[in-house]
Amino acid sequence: MLIATDSLFSLSSANTQPCYAGGPATLICKAVISETHDSKTFVFEDTQSRSFDFKPGQYVTFAFDINGERHVRAYSISSTPTRPHNIQVTVKRVPDGLVSNWMNDSLAPGMTVEIADISGAFNWIDIPCDKPLFLSGGSGVTPVMSMLQYITDVTLPKDAVFVHFARSPKDVIFRDQLEFMAKRFSNVTVHLVVDSNDEEGFAGETGQISAELLARLVPDHAERSIFMCGPEGFMKAARTVADALPFAALHQESFGEKITLDEATETGGEVFFSLSGKSGQCAKGETLLEAALNAGIWIDSACQQGVCGNCKVMVTQGEVEMQDMGGLMPGEAEAGYVLTCCSWPKGPVAIDA
Repeated sequence: MLIATDSLFSLSSANTQPCYAGGPATLICKAVISETHDSKTFVFEDTQSRSFDFKPGQYVTFAFDINGERHVRAYSISSTPTRPHNIQVTVKRVPDGLVSNWMNDSLAPGMTVEIADISGAFNWIDIPCDKPLFLSGGSGVTPVMSMLQYITDVTLPKDAVFVHFARSPKDVIFRDQLEFMAKRFSNVTVHLVVDSNDEEGFAGETGQISAELLARLVPDHAERSIFMCGPEGFMKAARTVADALPFAALHQESFGEKITLDEATETGGEVFFSLSGKSGQCAKGETLLEAALNAGIWIDSACQQGVCGNCKVMVTQGEVEMQDMGGLMPGEAEAGYVLTCCSWPKGPVAIDA
């Protein structure tokens, strides 16, 4: 683990320190923790010494300057608001992942980063239940881990089941913490499932997500509300399972590296933000979401893949190229709505933002 220089901390001062209330801020990386061979947790504090008040499961939108270009990404917070002195995000290396790989290779204690805001409707506070089923794949463990830590920190009397899927035992993010929590708290059950197992003594399951497997691991599934998160490939399989088995409720979030255009030569242009009265320039290959954040316009976003639908806006003038992956409802594209995370202007455009 890499740690920045020591700083004094006391509980009494933490209880009275100012609180981050949203909007742009500068954070400093205080520590980098290796979770697996290809994922790290980054611990951030506010440069203005404010504590963080957020809802477990929410995400933070970062703006990184890499090689002279700004890149906007949203990462779920893997820590819990019951430990407000810092926020933590856990990032997994992915093939061709410009930002995630840069963070794993280059982001170190003492470096500063910019954030736009903390938000997200996929959180425990707004959609609580008595019998949660936390279902995750790969790095999708991060927001549901935040929820589980909150439940155990506050000692909520919830009957929680946590089912996590990974490629192998060495790929299970937070494995030690999850196994410890299952031993320590009688109301927490953890099932770890891997595609293949070459580790002697691994106590988890081997297999892939299926209705048969989930019904066996969680026989009372009809009484449980699912909180599921992961890369879109995992989420497609999880939705198929959710269609095959009865559940009390379904809450979901998918994410990954942002969508890019294979050919971006004909994109770009001036963007007019009609609701705020501002305008900005969208560079070639840059999304409307990135152009908005660069112009100081906040648009809620999460998955960066055209799936969740959070970044939907109305285009009132101009033409855009969009790669919708299911985030729009039927008829919304025809009505003029686009998903800003996967839309590129083809000349001047105006949007309601």
